[in-house]
Amino acid sequence: MSDEMSPEATRALRSALGHLESQAPEPPQLPVGAPLPTPRFWSKPAVVAVAFALAALVALPGLWWLRSGDDAVGTDASTTSTASVTSTAGTTTTTTVQTTSTNPAVRLPEAGPIFGETTGVVLLFDNGIDGLTALDPDHRLVARSLIEGQRPGDEPFSMIRVADKLVVGWGEPHAVDIASWEARSLGLATIFVPAVEPNRVWLIDYGDRIGAHTPRVWQVDVNTGEALGDPTEVTGGDPKFGIAGGLALQTDSGLVLWTMDGGVVRSLEAGSPAWAHDASGDVLVWCDAYCDELQLTDPSTLATERHRPPTGYDTFRSARLSPSGDYLAALVGGREEHTGAAIWLLNRRTGDVTVVADAETRVDFLAWTPASDQLFASSSSYRRDRTVIWRYDLDEEQFGAVVLPFGGAMTPIIVETSLASAYFGEHLVQPAECQAPGAQPSGRSGICTFAL
Repeated sequence: MSDEMSPEATRALRSALGHLESQAPEPPQLPVGAPLPTPRFWSKPAVVAVAFALAALVALPGLWWLRSGDDAVGTDASTTSTASVTSTAGTTTTTTVQTTSTNPAVRLPEAGPIFGETTGVVLLFDNGIDGLTALDPDHRLVARSLIEGQRPGDEPFSMIRVADKLVVGWGEPHAVDIASWEARSLGLATIFVPAVEPNRVWLIDYGDRIGAHTPRVWQVDVNTGEALGDPTEVTGGDPKFGIAGGLALQTDSGLVLWTMDGGVVRSLEAGSPAWAHDASGDVLVWCDAYCDELQLTDPSTLATERHRPPTGYDTFRSARLSPSGDYLAALVGGREEHTGAAIWLLNRRTGDVTVVADAETRVDFLAWTPASDQLFASSSSYRRDRTVIWRYDLDEEQFGAVVLPFGGAMTPIIVETSLASAYFGEHLVQPAECQAPGAQPSGRSGICTFAL
């Protein structure tokens, strides 16, 4: 059976997408060449249109892959998993959890910690609307709550951790204390992007929509909300990520490195728009539009090391430096895939590479624990009823994957369990009483908590 779309399938898909475009609210505009965001505020007519379109497409010949490619929701409970990791200095170690089902059902232990051992952390997920979904994997609890300053949109960063604060929102970003929930406005700006300096973020203001006008940029202290300098216009490109004393700007041909003191000082040519994935004081992690090579560049010297995807994979999807700076993790996949099929993990001290994967599921996001001893990856489950979570324990070199029966989970942030008690209520409800929001405002008040 051919994988090519038939003319009937093509016409049906175009018709459905045309109807979707006419019904969906217009999202905030992203810079030209930016990665396609995950839709977070489709209207009900748009969702209905897509549902009918997908039903029609599944029924058409030649589209069997549309069903078999569904990696987040399934009913086949038959799975068998094995995993082991053996590290050898200077080599690439690959670990894959093999499974017999192609469409994953809920997968987690019947009792006890969902990863089989205590993690000591809680995962906080942006829910795509106006709050977050909290998961305590050690006590099998899930909770949903509002977070002040959060709002739906397709901004580049919806929620990040800066020291002991969550920075959220666009239009008027807020810093929210993780332990106390105390929120502070950081001022009026279109979006924020991470800074490498401690306790700071960059505010980026376009005056209207992203890319509509020349951006003005300035840093703010997340603890006080104080602006650290006057807004400065940036004309060399679109701000994507902070570097020491400045920003990496996206252009049509790569990145330029801009500093508050000297303006545009260096260019990183790629021949296409480039993506800045992460940065620390001495390294910027980036790639070109195809991302078939991950580059680690020292912004001060432009010294660069390059890495190719491991055998069997074509591209990098995203990359995150560990808080310690000793490791770099990235999602890898096929050129036609839009999710991560495996985790590529580089030990920057030794050069060793480890690749881990669950053959049955796919993931979209990466998140490190503050101690850099555990790495998590999760699927985007906005408007879905399954969330896939992978975990790799670096000390024990053990990998595990679960499929959990809830949705409403997007960008994950990992926090210590000792800081997260405020996110869970004392009274447990049924999961049906604690659904993920699907519209703005969510109408939620307080915290609802249920057990897995």
